[in-house]
Amino acid sequence: MNPPASASPIAASASPAALTRRRFLQRSSAATAVVAAPQVVTTKLFGQSAPSNRINLGLIGAGNIGVAHLDTLLGLKDTVRVLGVCDVDRERRESAAERINQEYGGKDCRPYADFRELNRRREIDAVLICTPDHWHALNALDAIRQGKDLYIEKPLTLTIAEGRALVEEARKHGRVVQHGTWQRSMKRFHDLVEFVRSGGLGQLQYVECLIGANNRHVGATWQPEPVPEGLDWDMWLGPAPWRPYTFNGCHYNFRFIADNASGQMTNLGAHCLDIGQWVLDADRSGPVEIEGHGDYPSSGLFTTPTRIDVTFRYASGVPMYCRTDLAVSGNNTSRFFGERGWLDIGYSKMSASDPNLLREMQAPNKRVKVPSSKNHYDDFFAAMRTRQRTIADAETAHRTTTVCNLGQIAMALGRKLRWDPAKEEFIGDEMANRLRSRPMRAPWSLVADLA
Repeated sequence: MNPPASASPIAASASPAALTRRRFLQRSSAATAVVAAPQVVTTKLFGQSAPSNRINLGLIGAGNIGVAHLDTLLGLKDTVRVLGVCDVDRERRESAAERINQEYGGKDCRPYADFRELNRRREIDAVLICTPDHWHALNALDAIRQGKDLYIEKPLTLTIAEGRALVEEARKHGRVVQHGTWQRSMKRFHDLVEFVRSGGLGQLQYVECLIGANNRHVGATWQPEPVPEGLDWDMWLGPAPWRPYTFNGCHYNFRFIADNASGQMTNLGAHCLDIGQWVLDADRSGPVEIEGHGDYPSSGLFTTPTRIDVTFRYASGVPMYCRTDLAVSGNNTSRFFGERGWLDIGYSKMSASDPNLLREMQAPNKRVKVPSSKNHYDDFFAAMRTRQRTIADAETAHRTTTVCNLGQIAMALGRKLRWDPAKEEFIGDEMANRLRSRPMRAPWSLVADLA
């Protein structure tokens, strides 16, 4: 399962300063202000009371990454306006709404406790979904059915079945979707894809995706706690199985509880596996065979793997490995090995077995060309105006998230699985196929009207 031993000794790179997710979003704002040339559109497309060059947004989820988005969006007053913020935590939603109104000098932004109310506000053109993973599909499907475009954080959904449902609904209603795999909007990754697909490494031999370990731990002694005033715990859980509240099982830590997420496989892995999919030209496909091993906690609150080691094999014969590596800390990196050497490209570093490979990678004369995006926001806003596909559209997002899901299922079952990416089903494995979806706690459903 492991890549050849020669894969490991990669020299330390001369890298620029670490680029965190928050810094990337903030840095994107400056680029957006320059690139996003306003176009005149009808008020049918952008909220009835909006100027023709301004997009009205709603934010669903005002926690960690939601605040990071807000930091950037408030600097784009000529391009967008945030008119609603929703969170089941009263302090979070009211604090965010107050901050927005102070910044705008008005009272147009309203706080919402229920995402359905925000989605039904006619002036809002698009929503940003920054909730825990188990809520993504329902937040998105309701918004799509209400005529909203979507910027949705990774992973796209919690399960494979939810992802396919979201894609089909977005296509049915003609909605624009941008996925939060923003590394696609960084030049280095665009250059990498064109270079490798053009044969810059010679024959591609394998891909390695390294992700950081869990950055939270809760032992076996946790106890139920009173629900804080202002937090609607039942709504926070929503479609997930009920469990008693504890501080360590809410907000950021949801990602380490299997009922709510899939750990670092979908948190950090979504980024580097997405780049692997892009390089392998698998944005409408995926691997055909998966096997993996995960170390799971034996007790305590958290239930997702503390260490992962998964192999994805593609029809081309090229394998992609995804594993935990303590050296990358809370980040991720993508490594590509070919006949001519290797490239190690992360969002805060670049290195290679030969410096000439980096120079060649950054040169413009590649044979293969792929779509580019100067930043994720501009790409999304431009697609809203033109009704074109984004750099990380719904189908691409679903395929990347499916790879994460496949890894999680392979680790859970502990056996080699065969996958048909066209039919999106496991071959000859009924139990694995059942894991493509999960039941939802009543009254929540993918198909029911959520009103």
